[in-house]
Amino acid sequence: MRHVQHILVVEAVDTTHNGAAEATIGTVAHQLGLDHSGASRMVRDAVATGYLIRVASERDRRRVCLQLTPNGHDLLTGSRRWQRRVFDELTITWDQQDRQQFASYLQRLVDELGV
Repeated sequence: MRHVQHILVVEAVDTTHNGAAEATIGTVAHQLGLDHSGASRMVRDAVATGYLIRVASERDRRRVCLQLTPNGHDLLTGSRRWQRRVFDELTITWDQQDRQQFASYLQRLVDELGV
């Protein structure tokens, strides 16, 4: 279960960075729908495991931000590879157009949910 939590936290940090914002415990909490203390525990564990590091904000040195480590990037890459493999296995009997349409609907859902 802890591995899943690490993936969730790393994904939240990466998504925040892709939006050009700084990732913080607050942004992780928002992305995952958690309270601050729950997100803080998950972040602390991901830092201790070596998937994230804490750094000073470039905008406000008093603020602490989160960044992925090389191990965090590897975890994210592996997770996305697994997701792709499972998608391919679950839709193996579908024609390519149906698979692409379903994938676009999933992406639309993610975009609309803001996750």
